[in-house]
Amino acid sequence: KGWVLIMGSWSSKPVVLDPIEFDGDKVVVTVKRLLMEDMQAISKYFDREKGVMRFDSPLEVCKAAADIMPKYVVAIEGMVDGDGARVTLEEFHKAVGEFYLVPLFGGIFQGLVRVSTARAQEKNSAPPSAES
Repeated sequence: KGWVLIMGSWSSKPVVLDPIEFDGDKVVVTVKRLLMEDMQAISKYFDREKGVMRFDSPLEVCKAAADIMPKYVVAIEGMVDGDGARVTLEEFHKAVGEFYLVPLFGGIFQGLVRVSTARAQEKNSAPPSAES
């Protein structure tokens, strides 16, 4: 079977991910799409059959996050620290190696892969028509 990639929703602008539930907060993260070399680096963690990221250990999540998050997370909203203060982007980037944030990183990775991958449609199922 062949595949047709549908690129109608592509944009070079950053993308706002769906809210991620973390530590009682609804965290909204804005990201740039992954470049090929970074997609390749994290693709080893992607379970294509189940459509989820799978890491062997939380330490792998932290290492991958330290490499990826500063490059691609461009805004973060809705996250507060233990004192109730809003977490800034700079604070988030400084905390990227913190083990406590592993569940949040997992949600961000899922969103990054989703927005960085073009939707695929089977070639024989109603391809876009070039005729008007």
